[in-house]
Amino acid sequence: MKIFTPFLCSSIVAVAAMTGLTSCSTAPKSQDRQAFTEEAQACRGTFLRTVPGLQEQLNKSAGYAVFPGVGQWGILFGGGQFGRGAVFTPSGTQEGWAAMSNPSVGLQIGGQGLQLLIVFETAERFGEFKANVLSGSAGGTAVGGESGTSAVAAYDNGIAVYITGQKGLMAGASVGLQYLRYKSLAEANEIDKK
Repeated sequence: MKIFTPFLCSSIVAVAAMTGLTSCSTAPKSQDRQAFTEEAQACRGTFLRTVPGLQEQLNKSAGYAVFPGVGQWGILFGGGQFGRGAVFTPSGTQEGWAAMSNPSVGLQIGGQGLQLLIVFETAERFGEFKANVLSGSAGGTAVGGESGTSAVAAYDNGIAVYITGQKGLMAGASVGLQYLRYKSLAEANEIDKK
């Protein structure tokens, strides 16, 4: 009898990957932060060009997080999303870092990259995010590529989520809010000093 079947091996790899992803650092390495912030600002610009009315939604929000590169993967029974983001006030000033590691269960295989913008409607929801106590999920609105446009997303559970594939349009998805983490700029800098 074969003890290690391909399914079992894939399952072990998936569990190991999910476990490892939940421990990734919220902030990029200090030497990479400026370049990452510039990448996040460029990503925000992409969303602003393709979603008429988004700037007004950002201005009225409590804050937002931009994830310029989120990996989405799946191996047989498990998968997830992982990535880092920059957190901004409604005026566009960066105030912190975000990380997501969102494991999921279900039949899936493959991987793709996406960009994500999460807008917090109220100071209460933004505060929950910054305290790392968000729960539930919020549905995402697919955003067209350079040639397409989308409408402003409605808030779901106090949060609006915009998603685009790094190569253009992709289907919407749900974001598990309990897997989002926040670290202020000051906290990240303090950790660097240690």
